[in-house]
Amino acid sequence: MDVFAGFLAFGLFLYLLYVLIKPEAF
Repeated sequence: MDVFAGFLAFGLFLYLLYVLIKPEAF
């Protein structure tokens, strides 16, 4: 379960980085 939580947190972090870098995509 810890591995899944870590993977989910990592994915959310990458998503936030993508939104901050390319806001025009949204």
